[in-house]
Amino acid sequence: MIDWRALATTAKRANAAYVESDDASKAAFAALGDVWVAQFQDDSRQAVLSVDQTGETWLSISGTRASQGQLLDVYRDTQLKPTQIKGGTVTLGVCDGMDHVFDWALSTAPAGTVINITGHSLGSTRCQIAPAYVPAEQIGMMVGFAAPKFIARDFFQSHAAAFQRLIPVLNASDGWASWPWIDRRWQYRAPVQTVWLKSDQGALQMLTDGNQWPGGWRFSDHNMDTYQTRVEAIAAASVKPAA
Repeated sequence: MIDWRALATTAKRANAAYVESDDASKAAFAALGDVWVAQFQDDSRQAVLSVDQTGETWLSISGTRASQGQLLDVYRDTQLKPTQIKGGTVTLGVCDGMDHVFDWALSTAPAGTVINITGHSLGSTRCQIAPAYVPAEQIGMMVGFAAPKFIARDFFQSHAAAFQRLIPVLNASDGWASWPWIDRRWQYRAPVQTVWLKSDQGALQMLTDGNQWPGGWRFSDHNMDTYQTRVEAIAAASVKPAA
């Protein structure tokens, strides 16, 4: 069963992962009640390590930072060349340099720490390739918002146990989460229960398999603010008044 209030907070983490300056990033995570630990940035990747109020560690991975003028991100992140990583095949764009991000997270957190991982868009797919880089016993929850189709079936099959701890969230007819649209090499999603958000009023459908999501062509549905607003509406509805 999904804890919707916890999922709403995780959506805020995925959104806050886009904040670039350390000071502003610290403030954004502090507003969620997290202790900001450190931020990783290079020319095409960005992530924040934080600890929540219960002591759980989170790695929040940003998506493509085109809106911040990082146009090189767009070129690099959309490279669809099949690439082998531990356990299967993914696109070059999704895995390029991610060994550095996960190594940084593992070396920054105390040894043996279980790390929950989240992200939006490309960051969502990047959180799903964690089993190739993070020991299985150190992967907590994986929560992904708006993941495009950058992972092949063999990777999901190889790491099936880890993917039982994945919560994928897709919104309405999200055009970018539907990408690549016609490339037959990349048409698969995690075969696990998936949240399909349908309206600002909290309408949703639980899919038993992410491959049941029909996709679509509405690119405004990809905005992380929209994902956050819709999950927050469900969380608010799930809070019942005291008797």
